[in-house]
Amino acid sequence: MLLRKITLEEFGAYRGKQSLDLTPKKNKPIILIGGLNGCGKTTLLDAIQLALYGNRARCSGRGTKAYETYLRESINRKADPTRGSA
Repeated sequence: MLLRKITLEEFGAYRGKQSLDLTPKKNKPIILIGGLNGCGKTTLLDAIQLALYGNRARCSGRGTKAYETYLRESINRKADPTRGSA
C-alpha cells in the first residue's frame, strides 16, 4: 500500500482541514517530514496509525485510555463544537 495523500480535520494541533501530498517526485523519491517540537509530527503519525489500525493503534498519548476517549480528546481545542457528531 502506498499513501499518496493524508487529510486531517480538527485533529490534534491541526485546525480546520489540512492535506499533505505524500507523492514522491521522480527526482526526489523520499518524503521527509520535519519541524520544531510541538509542530505536529507525532500527531501526523498518530493520525496515520489511527487510519490504518483503528482501535488497535498504538498512539503516542493514548496510554491506557479507551479508544473513544482518546479520539474525543484528540479533537482540536478550537474546533467548532456544532460540527461533527458524538
